[in-house]
Amino acid sequence: MDAKDLEELKRINTIFSTPLDVDRYISEGVISRYRDTKTKFILHCSKDEIPEEISRRANKLELIQNKDGTSTTVLGLNLKTSK
Repeated sequence: MDAKDLEELKRINTIFSTPLDVDRYISEGVISRYRDTKTKFILHCSKDEIPEEISRRANKLELIQNKDGTSTTVLGLNLKTSK
């Protein structure tokens, strides 16, 4: 492993070592809670606009068909922090 790889691992580790500020992303309109679940969120932006903190923590992706023919993207997030 070279220095570039180590820096990337350190950056990823800092993402997982700090709690995700879900309320901030909800207030910014990036995500909203899916029904009454704690780890599933509706995504309100394109895949290119997803913040790295959210994309690194994503562990599930579901497309749910609505009655009007459109689809809703539901994202499962790993909200656990590591030491």
